Amino acid sequence: MKSIFALVVTVITLAVLCNMAYAQAAFEISGSGAAVVNGNNPKMYQSVLRMSLSDPSTISSGTFLIYGNDVFLHAHVVPQGWTFSYDSDGSFHGQGLVQTNQGQSFNMTLDGSRVFATSANSLWKVSADMQGASTDMILNYFVTGTDPRPTVDLSQNATVIIPNGNSAIANQAFYLPLNLEIMRQTTVTWHNEDNIGHVIQSQDGHGNLVSMFNSGILHTGDTFSYKFAKPGVYYYFCTIHPWRTGVITVS
Repeated sequence: MKSIFALVVTVITLAVLCNMAYAQAAFEISGSGAAVVNGNNPKMYQSVLRMSLSDPSTISSGTFLIYGNDVFLHAHVVPQGWTFSYDSDGSFHGQGLVQTNQGQSFNMTLDGSRVFATSANSLWKVSADMQGASTDMILNYFVTGTDPRPTVDLSQNATVIIPNGNSAIANQAFYLPLNLEIMRQTTVTWHNEDNIGHVIQSQDGHGNLVSMFNSGILHTGDTFSYKFAKPGVYYYFCTIHPWRTGVITVS
């Protein structure tokens, strides 16, 4: 029976050294975190991941460890079987083979999406999947480091859609996304795509009104924006349709 691992990496550093032509480019991804085995008897494990690239499209080396009371998994990246690409929007995708010292093989996919950028460093949210003959592992973590794209867009924006049919009590449309996760200093814009008006009003976690923001009535096609400067969990709802609530989590 297959075991499923969920990895949440808490501390990861990504160092990127590159020049304009990428002639001497090198990515260094490393980190540690926790692995949880889902099953009848869940157990917590520690994990370490490290990967190097000679340029933004070539894996040169890598190692992956999961270890705990009764588990020690040490897998090495097989560079010849890997593909890796860094896209113009700051995202990247990698896919290839990793093998353990005991001869186990895993097919691994690695996807990163850039969620925050500054002139010095950027932050990526990364998900990975390792599939073996008897074990599947799902990984989620963050990496930070110098962005290899020199013309990065430093503006931080996010969108929440108020979909058509949002007002109906029985409708499951809600807000898209219902629970938005952003970095601080991000401007969130609500777009009303419903065929009737809505109001975006801030409230606390107990449903009490707070004066942080109020959009006024947003008619079809109208937008409302607010910049979240500080970390926290922020709740909002529609004063016209109070059963419609949403959450903004700022980190």
